[in-house]
This record gives sequence, C-alpha cells and structure tokens, in this order.
Amino acid sequence: VIMRASNNNKLRRGALFSLFVTSYTPLFLIVICKQLKEGWEYIHWGGWNKDALNCFFRHFGMSSFLGLVTIIGVIGVLILLYNLEKNLHNGIVAKVVKISNRNSEAIGYIATYIVPFLTSDFSSLFECLMFIAIMVLIYTIYIHSNMILINPFLNLKYSLLEVDYCVVGDPSNEIHDALIITNTKDYKEKVNYNIYQIGFKLYYGKEKK
Repeated sequence: VIMRASNNNKLRRGALFSLFVTSYTPLFLIVICKQLKEGWEYIHWGGWNKDALNCFFRHFGMSSFLGLVTIIGVIGVLILLYNLEKNLHNGIVAKVVKISNRNSEAIGYIATYIVPFLTSDFSSLFECLMFIAIMVLIYTIYIHSNMILINPFLNLKYSLLEVDYCVVGDPSNEIHDALIITNTKDYKEKVNYNIYQIGFKLYYGKEKK
C-alpha cells in the first residue's frame, strides 16, 4: 500500500494556541521583566484589600497573565512534540531531494512581530486591551498559515526545513514541497525521512534510520 501525502492530519486548537504562545515567549518574558523592573517599589505584601489588589493588577496584572499563559503554552508544546514523536510511525516515508534551511525566518519574525511591542506601557488598561486585541488578530491569521512552524522557542532544539520530496514506493516519483520541523541537526539531501503531516504542507519529521 502506498501512503500519499494528505491533508487529513490537523492540529487541534489547543496545539495551535500553544505554538502561538511559545512563538511569542520572548516578547512575553521581556514584558514580564519590564513590568517587574518598573514596579519594583510596589513588590511587598499589602494584604487582601481593594487598594492592594488594584495596585497589583495595575503594575503586575499583564505580567502575571502572560506568565500563566506562557507556562500553559510551554507545557502544551512539550505534550504536542511528545505526541508527534509517538505518532511519527503513522506518517509516510519520503525521500528528500532538496533542502533549504528556514531557521533564519525566526529572526525576521522577532523583528517584525515582537520588537514593535517593546515600548508599550502595560500599566495602562488601554494599552493592555490594545495588546490583547492585536494578539487575537495575529492569532487568527497565525493558525491559518505556515507561521505556526516559525517559532523561536522551537528553534532552540528544532530546525525548520523547506524540502522537495517524493513518497517512497510511489511509482510516479511525483515531487512534493513541504515545510518540516525536525530535531535532526545533520540533515542531508537524497536520504529518507519519516514525516507526519500536521497541516497543509506542514510536517513533523526526522531522518529514517
């Protein structure tokens, strides 16, 4: 039986959300550090009262929210990567005939989507609401594009490759193109990879041993 590439495997909303959150982890960590630095004089126990809670949410509300979201996102991505590794044998065997490294796009991603937020004043409710609204807009675009694999967090261990491949065992030798996220560091052309589809022309994979 010849297994062909298909669009049947789709990442669930939770996985997409986790990937989105971790792609913005550098920004979230910078915002957290920025709020801690600016509100350092307010870091002391003020009791459980209205004034103390108002002070906390004004100076540390956004950083607390982003910290919680980041933890959820990181845990979600670790679970996702574990499941992808476990399901890799359900994918296809592909012979990669051409490879282009796309890791450099993470740098452009940081410059385009992260740096512009660094001057925001997150002690302002208006700025916080605008930030969340923009994040929701970007997330809506993000989950329908190949941006889900352009992720500085993943790039700490994984590489993003643009490849041309043919399915092993397919007599037509038809060439397909795809983006593959892989933890294989010594990637080579003209070798076989196990790849598992996670979206339209998006795959998780590693070199077949």
